Amino acid sequence: LTLFVFGCLFAIGLYVVLSLAHEQEQASRDEARDLATRTASWFSDALDRALLPVFALSRLVEQLDMFATIPEEIGAAFHTGSLPFLPPEEAGGFMRRNMTGTSCSDAEKIERFNNIAATIKRGAKMEGILVNLQVAPLAVVCYAYPLVNTEDFEPPKVLNSTEIIGLDNLAESKRSASAKETIQSDGVVIAGPLTLRQCTDCDPTVKTAFIAWVTIDSLTENQVIKIDGIDHNKWGFATALINWAELVNRSDVNEKFIEKGLNYQLTRTDEVYNDQTREFESKVNILAGDEEFACDEINTESVDINTANNVWNIKVGKSEGFVPCWK
Repeated sequence: LTLFVFGCLFAIGLYVVLSLAHEQEQASRDEARDLATRTASWFSDALDRALLPVFALSRLVEQLDMFATIPEEIGAAFHTGSLPFLPPEEAGGFMRRNMTGTSCSDAEKIERFNNIAATIKRGAKMEGILVNLQVAPLAVVCYAYPLVNTEDFEPPKVLNSTEIIGLDNLAESKRSASAKETIQSDGVVIAGPLTLRQCTDCDPTVKTAFIAWVTIDSLTENQVIKIDGIDHNKWGFATALINWAELVNRSDVNEKFIEKGLNYQLTRTDEVYNDQTREFESKVNILAGDEEFACDEINTESVDINTANNVWNIKVGKSEGFVPCWK
């Protein structure tokens, strides 16, 4: 009888311990998943706020006459009568058109664009995060503000975009995929973080950015951009450069995970052009969190984030596991 009672008590005790362990494990998983969901929402909202200025710029391009016929001045790449490409020694190794004598080099029009872009940038209240606004008729960068950005960085750091003027995004191999996707879309395309073509000698903290493109429909009857043999009635697109690292640094996202003893990693997958193989390859970009995610799959919770043109993913886990150590 004594052994029977002991056995019953042992079984009950074991059941209680296992039940408590399961409940604690589930509570830890729920807490991790909840934090992942809230963090995903924060990143999504932050990205939306960062995109508002480039949407505003695209709408102004559609409304102001000064932009309407610039595509006709530029012309399709390599076509007779179109703006030629600069020689390699002048283009800095990039595919840049010679914009001399066009609206893109007109001092009065440049000043007008700068005033428009400065108003949008100032109104966004994203100093240090929204670091550049551009317009690209026929996917060729025509105007950029600030052309030399010292206002968003601590001296002596600077973002000099002088060499981006004339960049033909459709002809530039490292930009062509995103440029084509933008022209073929009816909304926004986001890529990055990418190394800025105008920033080969920049400080590492200035050198990479998210690039957001918003397509702009044709403003005259004859404006067409041909992609893979198909005509698209597009003027071009507006562009914003977003200093994502600075945006994350200003949040308390990292501190929240440290406080909870959790690891996290935010990633997105891009199709990147390989110059050597001349093929597109999938590349996973780490946007925030741990460079090396140490948690195995069983100790990880995962949440997808729906963004403008693809899905990002955030993984949250505990390196020592969700199961209580006393189990």
